[in-house]
Amino acid sequence: MCSARAEKRTPESPDPVIFSAHVIRTAVPCVWLGVHPFTPAQRGLTRGQLRGYQRVVRGVYIERAAELTPLVKARAAWVWAAGECVLSGVSAAAVHNVRYLPDQSAEIVTRKAAQVRGLVIHRDRLEEHEVMSKHGMRLTTPARTAFDIARRREPDHAVALIDALYQATPLTPGMLAEYAERKRGSRGITALREVLLLADPGAESPRETRLRLLIVRAGLPRPVSQHTVRDAAGRFIARADLAWPQWKVAVEYDGAHHFEDPKQARKDVLRANAYLRAGWRVIRVVNEHLRRPELLIRHIEETLHDASRVDAA
Repeated sequence: MCSARAEKRTPESPDPVIFSAHVIRTAVPCVWLGVHPFTPAQRGLTRGQLRGYQRVVRGVYIERAAELTPLVKARAAWVWAAGECVLSGVSAAAVHNVRYLPDQSAEIVTRKAAQVRGLVIHRDRLEEHEVMSKHGMRLTTPARTAFDIARRREPDHAVALIDALYQATPLTPGMLAEYAERKRGSRGITALREVLLLADPGAESPRETRLRLLIVRAGLPRPVSQHTVRDAAGRFIARADLAWPQWKVAVEYDGAHHFEDPKQARKDVLRANAYLRAGWRVIRVVNEHLRRPELLIRHIEETLHDASRVDAA
């Protein structure tokens, strides 16, 4: 059975990110939900025997049939570092169960080595409150993970990832705002503050995030994410992807399955009729709309204008 052992730190102990014999060590877990990144020495395999496995990062392998997900790469990075690292960025997000992560190399904070193929190594200084343990590994907290994502990613991509981080963890906008205040003056804090203004804990997919950002950046009123719509009797109608409840306008993104699945198509018709009976206007968005966003924005703007005039009458 795997175990974790923490060595007692003394006042003379170095900062937690200076991984040495004097700081917290966590034994490398032997099993992670059926995924087993390993070193040849751990299994007693020769170079020739390794041909039946795939390499994740230098010196760390996995079964040939295994999918190299962000989580598997994060686990492999932990094995490579023998626990002398903190998973960060996308790798920390993977351990936090964040969905829709990019396919990229694992990210870690360590002093162990220079850059290694298959790893993105950061030299960040982490405070104790920015590091936590999960599944036998050390990783950045949700707030610190959001900070690293915000300062190292293109803004829209950062917003989408932090939306997903809100969904997967207990992190809230208020908690992230408090963290940002605590990090005042730190390099990259401006990027975090900008992303904080745009991120939304209600968003459930990157496409919803992209659509919301298009709307906000066009100067339109910010919509509510995942708004529950009910009729006059209080009966549930739908949960709109984006909505302006004050004007009874909703936007729904329809993926391919809405058209390929007959059962889903029937549900969509019934829901559309229920929206109509309740006095709601619904703008249905498909992927093609995102290729011509100016037309979609014009449609939304006109719909909001018409709905607000009716509401004022």
